[in-house]
Amino acid sequence: MPTKPRAPPKPRDPRDLKGKRGFSMVQVVSAVVVLTAGVGLITFQLVKDRQTSVDTFKTWQVKGPPCPSMSEADFQAKRYTALKTFDYDGTTIGRTAGDANCQDVKSGGGKGFSTDKVCQFTSPATLTVTVKGAKYFFVPGAGQPSSLYVHHDVPSCIMASNFTLQTE
Repeated sequence: MPTKPRAPPKPRDPRDLKGKRGFSMVQVVSAVVVLTAGVGLITFQLVKDRQTSVDTFKTWQVKGPPCPSMSEADFQAKRYTALKTFDYDGTTIGRTAGDANCQDVKSGGGKGFSTDKVCQFTSPATLTVTVKGAKYFFVPGAGQPSSLYVHHDVPSCIMASNFTLQTE
C-alpha cells in the first residue's frame, strides 16, 4: 500500500505558545531594561560613595614628622600617663591632655576596601594605643597637635593635625 506524502508543517506563529514554555519578546526586553537600570543605579551609587571616601581621606590626611615612640618600660620609667582614655571601635586610645576627634577613612587614598581609623588631637602630650592586646606608646610633646592612624591594627603617629576646637 502506498503511503501518502505528509504535508509540510505549517510555520508556527511566534506569539502562539500553545502551552509551550518560553519567554515572550516583551518579557525579555522588560528584563533587560530592569537589569540595565539596576546596574546603572548601583554603579552611580558606588562612584558617588567612592568620591565621598576620597574627599573624606583628603580632609583627614595630615603630613608631618613621626611622633617619638617608646617602649612601655620607658614610658612608665618617665612617669608618663595617658589618663584620658576612650574606646574607638575596639581600639583603646589614651592621651594626657587636649581634645580628640576621630573618623573612619577608606585606605588607599579613599579608594581602598579596608577602613583605617584616624584620630586627630589638639595637644595630647602623650598617646597610648592598645589594639588586640598590643600596646603602643607615643610622645609628641606638650602643646604639639598630633594625628594617629591605625592601619590594619598597627598605629602610627604624626606630629601634625588639622583639628582645632574651632573646626569642631
